[in-house]
Amino acid sequence: EMMLAGKEQKKDISWCCADALVLPFPDSVFDAVTSGYLIRNVTDIHRAFAEQMRTAKPGGKIVCLDTSPPAQNLLRPFILLYLKLVIPLLGLIFAGNKNAYRYLTSSTQAFKSPEELALIMKDAGLVNIRFRKFMFGTISILCGTRPSL
Repeated sequence: EMMLAGKEQKKDISWCCADALVLPFPDSVFDAVTSGYLIRNVTDIHRAFAEQMRTAKPGGKIVCLDTSPPAQNLLRPFILLYLKLVIPLLGLIFAGNKNAYRYLTSSTQAFKSPEELALIMKDAGLVNIRFRKFMFGTISILCGTRPSL
């Protein structure tokens, strides 16, 4: 549904629905490969990063935006309360579906930290990996580079 809505608004983009673990693109074709809320939902995170790196040109960037479990600190109980109660309620009010947002909460809590994802990116062959946390650490952006030849 989301792609169909996007196709209606952005007709100048070539849309493609594919398996993130087996991308239908040749090697070394993209200057950058980006993903939003993808990595948390794949069955093999290492393979997904390796596949993104394969399709990036040498020196190309891999950028990943996803949720992160809240850190063990004084804010954690409040963040968990927000994730468990407020997010599903907002999902019900604005999208008419609180169950999808319950999945968001549970999958976020069970997901890897940005530090763990950075290690997986490194293991997949990426270099110059860095990350930044937002929203009290519940959202992270990671960036890595495919090594140059």
